[in-house]
Amino acid sequence: MKTIQNIKKVALLFFIVTGILHLGSTAMIMNNVLLKEAFIVNRVMDIPFIITGIIYGFASVRLTVEKPEDSHKTMNIVFISITVLMLAGLLFINLLLPTLK
Repeated sequence: MKTIQNIKKVALLFFIVTGILHLGSTAMIMNNVLLKEAFIVNRVMDIPFIITGIIYGFASVRLTVEKPEDSHKTMNIVFISITVLMLAGLLFINLLLPTLK
């Protein structure tokens, strides 16, 4: 249980940092400030922003339904599988689909 709490705390910290960077770069793009740098940060930070949010959410759910006497291997496998599938989907969307203008 302590491990999941630590994962939740670290995921929240990363979510806040990547969110500030991602949303800040979006605001810079909208205001035409440092376009090249802001566009690079925006493209790089979208996947970590989403993944840290998913990890934080799954850690919160895991802590909410946790009972010390039960085994949670199935729930852990499901959460990890969903996270990996979402990461693969995001990578597919970002890297393999053409950018539309």
